[in-house]
Amino acid sequence: MKANMTDDHEQRRSKRIEYNVEVGVSTDANFFTGFIQNISEGGLFVATHDPLDVGSELQVKFTLPTLDDEVSARAVVRWVRPYDERNPDAVPGMGVQFQEIIPEKATAAINDFIKQREPEFFED
Repeated sequence: MKANMTDDHEQRRSKRIEYNVEVGVSTDANFFTGFIQNISEGGLFVATHDPLDVGSELQVKFTLPTLDDEVSARAVVRWVRPYDERNPDAVPGMGVQFQEIIPEKATAAINDFIKQREPEFFED
């Protein structure tokens, strides 16, 4: 369990920026669209009222303004934020971690895009 806490802590060091764009999400069983709320070099937050379960593998497809090609990434759901009527300002959805990004140049494009923008928040 300690290794997971360390991994989670390391992931939180990534600068995240607000980025609102439609994202296609597919699994072996279904396809749906959602919206990216923020992105980091390691993953993104997909705003949706129907998040997948933690550990689910998925494919996400989205665009970046700095890249002509669509980004396609194999990813895994790391955490879920369900809708909470007591806190309606907290957008429901899921945090996904990139496993593989295609095309390969998209990784550099994501990092460059993040560096060009001010951080939305930074967690320690």
